[in-house]
Amino acid sequence: RGVVERLREMKKEQLLKHCHEAIKTEETATTVYLKHLSAIVLRSGLPEPDISKIKYTIEFLIAMNTRHKELMQSLINRILEEDIDVY
Repeated sequence: RGVVERLREMKKEQLLKHCHEAIKTEETATTVYLKHLSAIVLRSGLPEPDISKIKYTIEFLIAMNTRHKELMQSLINRILEEDIDVY
């Protein structure tokens, strides 16, 4: 069977498990980004314009991770409210 067929047969518990894993991934990525941001600012020796660009990019990634985490939590809440068991 293909991916689409398998996804059509996904049970609520499986879908919730994948959503929770996605949230954990976002949290881990944010932690990694923050560590890199700190290291870049404190030890890189790069000129300020370069540091500013890097900081902006990492802060953007963190914001997108946060948004994705919020969307996944919203999806989890919606799934929990539904009576559907196959997605």
